[in-house]
Amino acid sequence: MAENVKDVYEGSFKEGGTFIRWIKKPKLKNPVFIQGLPGVGYVGRNAAGYLVDELGAEKFAEMYSYHFPHVVLVDPNKRGMIRELKLEFFFWKAKKKGQRDLIILIGDAQSMDPKGHYLIAEKIVDVIESLGVKEIITLGGFGTGELVENDPKVYGATVHEEDMAPFEKLGVKFKDTAIGQIIGAAGLVLAVAKHRKMSGVCLMGETSGMLVSDPKATEAVLKVLDGYLNLGLDFSKIEERVKELDKIIKKIENLQEQLLSSLMQQQTRRGEKKSEEKDLQYIG
Repeated sequence: MAENVKDVYEGSFKEGGTFIRWIKKPKLKNPVFIQGLPGVGYVGRNAAGYLVDELGAEKFAEMYSYHFPHVVLVDPNKRGMIRELKLEFFFWKAKKKGQRDLIILIGDAQSMDPKGHYLIAEKIVDVIESLGVKEIITLGGFGTGELVENDPKVYGATVHEEDMAPFEKLGVKFKDTAIGQIIGAAGLVLAVAKHRKMSGVCLMGETSGMLVSDPKATEAVLKVLDGYLNLGLDFSKIEERVKELDKIIKKIENLQEQLLSSLMQQQTRRGEKKSEEKDLQYIG
């Protein structure tokens, strides 16, 4: 299953600033790499994190970098204990026919600077290439600037046109939208991997971009992954969060309606006051 390596650090903050801590090295068969890091609506991070939790994936490595934001996290469960920001690699072995081994990457942050984005993308691809990955799926959000009331769409981008077909069958939109650009690791990792003879797609859940976390878009992306990888995921937990989000959206809409009504009343009063002032001036 995996070779124990017990906390082997490849590098340090002094030596290049981006380095790996290996916990164990899994032995995998034709694994698919799935990446979900913080971004628009936290779609990618939440979807990949849900996979880790639901599949019971096992952590095998961590990545540290001085290109991450200059903060540390204080663990609420361990009073006074701090840790650096990091990315975490997990693996999961296929359980039945039609499934494939997975490597899943989640993390606390992305790089704060352009150089760091490229260095981290290269390091990520180094890790997965060493484990035999040939196919990559990166996850993210597609910000629209408006609340998405109906079922969110999932948009896609890829480095090889032939990779589109199986995802298009699952409803992913590739050619009927102008994505324009993908900022950060979701796009860069694919670009770097292309030069190492790897294929892959970026799946982006439609989200307003105004919500810190968008479970609707997360669920939409997960359903595509579930269909493509035959995982048989249980969506009950995320559906509860979707219901909670619907309640929040309704509250926002009610507040917007109240605010609009209030503004219209104010404008009406101002108009009446100006009319009265004009009448008074005329009479006087």
